[in-house]
Amino acid sequence: MKKIFKFQLKDILIGCSIYGLILLLLAFISVGIILTNGNIKMSLSGNSFVSVIFCLSIGIGIYKEHCQMAVMNSVSRKDFFKSFLCITILTSLLCTLIDLILLIISQMPLLRPSSDSGFIYNSAFIEILEIFYPGFFETQSAAVITAAGFLLEILTNSGFFLLGALTAGIYCRMPKKFRTIYCIMLPIFGFVILPLFFAAISFSPQSPGRLFTAFLQIMGISSGNAFLGALSVMIASAAIAFICYRILRRTEIV
Repeated sequence: MKKIFKFQLKDILIGCSIYGLILLLLAFISVGIILTNGNIKMSLSGNSFVSVIFCLSIGIGIYKEHCQMAVMNSVSRKDFFKSFLCITILTSLLCTLIDLILLIISQMPLLRPSSDSGFIYNSAFIEILEIFYPGFFETQSAAVITAAGFLLEILTNSGFFLLGALTAGIYCRMPKKFRTIYCIMLPIFGFVILPLFFAAISFSPQSPGRLFTAFLQIMGISSGNAFLGALSVMIASAAIAFICYRILRRTEIV
């Protein structure tokens, strides 16, 4: 397992370094503009969701390439999957730490000269806590809110990393004649059909509405418990990981 982990670790560190440097460069450019023009307000918003897409893309990209290298070097699929899980957690943690660094930079007094100007970094997951868990957001301290937001981000990044691996695994298991249709339908399903489905059940007074109510309870939104939502994301990620492993055992690497 050590050999495949070192191989994967090298690739992931290079990718995360480039990703982090790009975001830090954008932040420093914003800071430089603010320091030279005191009345300008600049912000980086939604970068936590960029981390989610980054993790999804990495999960898709490394599945076949790294697995093929492992099989060619007589590394068992079980050891490969153990290494893959370690890389999943590490990548998610690094992306979250990058967001934390940007958040710390944005809170520096020098960069917030007034309430109407300065460098602002909005953590998407902390904003999610404010929107979906207003009671939790209002009653807990800033430290607890920050910890909950970044715990949720780590778990979400891990879930989408595994979801990317699942997407690649299904592609590898699928007959070649269906792969083009799969590639076309996947973004349509993820960005059109699925959002429309959730929108429909959220406004429907019939049985789909009860399904949506159950979803709110599972995610802790009804009770205002953000940690219950984090636990639900963790369980969902574990389920995706199990499916990934079952697919990996049966995938032919060519």
